[in-house]
Amino acid sequence: MNHSIFKSIIGVNFSNTFQSTGKQVSATKAVAQIKATGVKTVKMFTYNQADCISAFAKEGLQVLVDVPNGDLKACAKNDSTTINTIVDVLSNNASSIPMICVGNEPLGSWWNNAYAPYLVEAITNIKTAIKAKGLSTKVTVPFNYAIMGNSYPPSAGAFNSSLKNTILDVCAILKEDNSVFMVNVYPFITQNNQPNNVHLDYCLFTAVEKHWVHDGSYTYKNIFDAMYDALYVALGNNGYGSLPIVIGEAGWPTGPTATYSTATKANARTFNQNLINHCKSGNGTPRNPNVRIPCFIFEMYDEDKKPTGAGLFEQHWGVYGYNSQSKNYEAKYSLTW
Repeated sequence: MNHSIFKSIIGVNFSNTFQSTGKQVSATKAVAQIKATGVKTVKMFTYNQADCISAFAKEGLQVLVDVPNGDLKACAKNDSTTINTIVDVLSNNASSIPMICVGNEPLGSWWNNAYAPYLVEAITNIKTAIKAKGLSTKVTVPFNYAIMGNSYPPSAGAFNSSLKNTILDVCAILKEDNSVFMVNVYPFITQNNQPNNVHLDYCLFTAVEKHWVHDGSYTYKNIFDAMYDALYVALGNNGYGSLPIVIGEAGWPTGPTATYSTATKANARTFNQNLINHCKSGNGTPRNPNVRIPCFIFEMYDEDKKPTGAGLFEQHWGVYGYNSQSKNYEAKYSLTW
């Protein structure tokens, strides 16, 4: 598996879109703090934040930009203004943007099929425009994990039947583009939704042996490997087992602890540090051993105005939180990236 397109196996998701006025981290500050972690690859959620993109690029950071879901219809219709704006951003930062994400969890059930009809045409048209410009920028789609219709046990991994055709159409494009399959995984949410079935230590990479999961000849010591391998099986069963899997988002929130007892700084640190170590180790997973797994931690900064439809924890994913006394974002806990 060739992951050489990324400068670092561990990247970080960056957004300041949902930060309060007066609390919004500046591009300059973000660059300095991200560089200090040693991370070399940053994933964003837009393509039109020129100040941040250029600040990251100037300091030698790689940037993955994103076409927001709201632009998918225009891209599917080959709207020249939208497509040209996107390609200009890629062209102007060609050495810094190795990949563009098309949509953000566009098949999520909460969108009520608003974006699914446009996804394949949008990614096709964007890819065509990239090639026409002579750029080597890769395309991918950050899917949410609910694209899986079945993920337990991993050997039974299968795509959601209602989404399967769209997913496989995207896979065909990714394979032709020599790109990667990107998925977001959230063990915190899985455990929070099924506390009686999913043990906390199994999510934190600290499971005692009695909480391991046995699947035929494979033994799973953490839920991350199980989720990864279920997807790996689903891809393989549909002829796309060679597509490298990249984790677009994975993280653990730090609150509000009154509502979510497991959303603590201690658990967030344990999860993220163990995740980083695991992805960098080269151990891979039971079904796909001896690979390093590119993974983007979600997220660099808290966003105190983020919509909380999924849960109040949405505003607390940041490794860095706002300190109202120093009026700066500071690390909530220590991580070795």
